[in-house]
Amino acid sequence: MTKQELQNECQRLLICENLNDCNELLDIYINFFFETIKNHQDENAESQKMHEAKIVNQMMMTKAMNLKKAITGVSYESASGWHLNNIIDPTIIASLVRNIFETVAMFNLVYLKPETDDEKNIMYWLWVSAGLKYRQRFEAVGQTVENKEKIENEKVEIESLANNIRETELFKKLDLKNQNKIENQLKSKEYQMFFDGLAVNLISWQECVKLMGIKETLLPNIYTYFSLYSHPSNVSVFQFAGMFEKGNEAFPDLTNFNLKISFFMFSIFIADYIKLFPPTLTTFENLNIIEQIVINFHNTMARSNEYSINECANVLE
Repeated sequence: MTKQELQNECQRLLICENLNDCNELLDIYINFFFETIKNHQDENAESQKMHEAKIVNQMMMTKAMNLKKAITGVSYESASGWHLNNIIDPTIIASLVRNIFETVAMFNLVYLKPETDDEKNIMYWLWVSAGLKYRQRFEAVGQTVENKEKIENEKVEIESLANNIRETELFKKLDLKNQNKIENQLKSKEYQMFFDGLAVNLISWQECVKLMGIKETLLPNIYTYFSLYSHPSNVSVFQFAGMFEKGNEAFPDLTNFNLKISFFMFSIFIADYIKLFPPTLTTFENLNIIEQIVINFHNTMARSNEYSINECANVLE
């Protein structure tokens, strides 16, 4: 392949003007996730925390596969012979991409942003505690002996996690105001925060965009956008009505836009995952050069060259 042919092929997969190109790019992401699982899943993780980080990679693979399935669209033919032409529902795509966004933000927040051991442990324990506390809501319906026992065991684990946090040297060094911020996170079943020295900074999902290093001009209010489509608000209803107007269908372009956001998020996750697990760089560099370039480009376009996985793009110069 000549350099010009390589540039043209990369550009096609970078721009993704149609769903066929989007499908092909999703296959590239799925292939990397699968190869990473195949080549590295059996490598010993140093802790339960790191083992669970590897499981997130498996989750990302299934999310990409479900996204690929969703953009095939749906159609329907009634018993009386009436039929609905194949359509793609962008609100379903938006819900999937929002979940991908939250997963990538969580991974960065829990595994990449913390710098010291205490920061890493506190963030992980907050994340675990939040999940267990949400599951405690099912206490009223857990009627079997086994479920009741599990609920009680998890109550003990939740308290143990809180005590682990309080016993860290970092927590003890915090002033009362910042300690209370963490205590409130424990009570409210949240973990969206980060440390700046001895300061605890609480953040929203939207603010995770900046924390991940994403350019602020690239995805302004993106979480609000996904929430509008994911929740049954009045806005989502009248927007839905306009997506399928005959002769002026908006759903293909909206689907393509949502997919491009997912490409940014998949690439950011891959870059972060390789940073957390350096041996996986070998698997990335065993991909063909086009696959490396398009994955890395969406990562650096969303953030900057500072986050580049490798120097694969040099072959285009």
